[in-house]
Amino acid sequence: MNRTPASHQRRRNIADAASGFPDRTRVVLYANVDEGQDPAPVLAQLRAYAEARDWTIPAEGELVDTGPLSRSRRERPAWFEVSRLLRDNRAEGLVAPSIGQVASTPQEQADFRAWLASIAKFANYLNEADEDLAPIAIEVEGAEA
Repeated sequence: MNRTPASHQRRRNIADAASGFPDRTRVVLYANVDEGQDPAPVLAQLRAYAEARDWTIPAEGELVDTGPLSRSRRERPAWFEVSRLLRDNRAEGLVAPSIGQVASTPQEQADFRAWLASIAKFANYLNEADEDLAPIAIEVEGAEA
């Protein structure tokens, strides 16, 4: 049976009413693509991943940086918006193609995971096992986005 978007929304509304939890998990989609690469296919994959889990994406929640993965997150304009959405509770999580899209070195990845834990957010990656699903209760000193 082929369901229409209206049918999907109706089923969600019924499930929300029955569960008593009307809010869906909000996630930010983030990718870092090479110069000249079209980000649309990557964003489409990220969107499909989120929608398959009934997560919602805020209007400003599809963000793309262009350039080498070796750049620090602090050098990526779209990353500032991603971190703001997460810190300001406009989203509960992040969906990216891989953690390498977010942080390139093992130390940066550890720092990123610590930062996520410090703000009680999660990250899911299309091309990797779900390592950052649940926040970990740890003390974090000086962790920055």
